Amino acid sequence: MSSMARFMHLRPKLIALVVLMSASVGSACAFFLWSLEVVTKVRFDQPWLLWLLPLGGMAVAWLYHRHGGDSDGGNNLILDRIHDPGGGVPRRMAPLVLFGTLVTHLFGGSAGREGTAVQMGGSIASAVARRFQLDAEQLPVLLMAGVAAGFGAVFGTPLAGAVFAVEVVV
Repeated sequence: MSSMARFMHLRPKLIALVVLMSASVGSACAFFLWSLEVVTKVRFDQPWLLWLLPLGGMAVAWLYHRHGGDSDGGNNLILDRIHDPGGGVPRRMAPLVLFGTLVTHLFGGSAGREGTAVQMGGSIASAVARRFQLDAEQLPVLLMAGVAAGFGAVFGTPLAGAVFAVEVVV
């Protein structure tokens, strides 16, 4: 069976998985944005927290060193897995990047929203792909959709998320 015929045969399954995964990524990003507002408010209400930024940075670095595994590859790991889908993206990437970004913002550090959203999207997409046993040919489709969902959700621009995913991959 040709690749196109195989894709057309699997299209309903992929569409259902993309919808499920995108809803999960959107919910995770909504939680991220809400949490970011909370920690930013705490940081502005407690300016002395800025003095603890080095300790927060060391805690996040230790957490990644101890439990991160491949997760420290960040966005580059997701792009590598889209082009060469061998191992997928670790599930632990989503909570690690979420926690790391929130700690960074809590103590006054600088961390962008897009990297966190893209990594959460890729991690959740990979977890869905593993759960539903997608093969190496189908995984990149879900990963690109996860990247698009994360980017689109965090900025409220779904079309821009799709364009971003295609632009970054190509």
